[in-house]
Amino acid sequence: MEYEEVTPKSYPVNLIKKDWTQRKLYYTSPAKSMPNAIYNMEVLDNDIWIVTNPKSGTTWIQELVWLLMNDCNFDTALSKDLELRSPYLEFDFMIHRNVERALKPVQELPSPRIIKSHLSLALLPAQLWEKKPKVIYVFRDPKDAWISNYYHFVNFGFQYGKTLEQYMDELLEKEAPKRDPILHAIEFYQLRNEPWVYYTSYNLMKQDLRKVIENLCKFLNKTVTEQQMERLLKHLSFEEMKNNPTTNHRWEYGQVQHPNRGKEVHNFIRSGKVGGHKEELKAQQIEKADRFIEGRLQANQVTLEQLLLLK
Repeated sequence: MEYEEVTPKSYPVNLIKKDWTQRKLYYTSPAKSMPNAIYNMEVLDNDIWIVTNPKSGTTWIQELVWLLMNDCNFDTALSKDLELRSPYLEFDFMIHRNVERALKPVQELPSPRIIKSHLSLALLPAQLWEKKPKVIYVFRDPKDAWISNYYHFVNFGFQYGKTLEQYMDELLEKEAPKRDPILHAIEFYQLRNEPWVYYTSYNLMKQDLRKVIENLCKFLNKTVTEQQMERLLKHLSFEEMKNNPTTNHRWEYGQVQHPNRGKEVHNFIRSGKVGGHKEELKAQQIEKADRFIEGRLQANQVTLEQLLLLK
């Protein structure tokens, strides 16, 4: 995927004080006027924004949040695709490249809206910085996320015929420096103590999902009974999510018209492991990825363990 550098009209200086002019931001090319459309988008006070790097537990947290906000309506959750219940802000434009229609899936969503995005903080709507609706951020080890993203795009056809090793080499050389997953996370990590931001990690969700649900209930001012909690834990388990058609992005898959789509098929919810990259990548590939990640961590004076909330 190609990216082009974009400059927003303003930056969230009221949230994080730094030299934002040095923060390089990129959008998928051709970006057209889409970044401006998002910048000017109306944000509602009761919106809930779920922001992550790609393949970082986004679907998992979306399904959880949707259920909490909809009184644990499992019947609807099992009958209607998650992408229609909680739209991906950038998706329509990625498929159709039509700015005029791109935001309609979100704009037409009943309130309270649960909106997913992979955009950096400064590329999100400007009203988000002022109105400060609920924002939920999940961070995952980039190596695990990158592996998952590879299989995702093999499904869609964009990476079909390319080996994992080829994909990683190209990603570390071209894409990762532009879509820096560390800097993406750091800007939300810095806001983690704000009352309108809930920051967690894939690791914590794997370690103690019940605790994450309890914390999210407090954050969203929701309550669940013990019976609902047990149903949530079962519904959100790896096996249940993997076998649930509405959480495996089948609607989204149907929108992508790539000539190589479906020539190789992997389940959207495929492995779900912490540290799964160790089973997929050769030692030299892990070393190369670690060098990139460590360089970004050192440049921003943070550790991976801190971003994962492990210390």
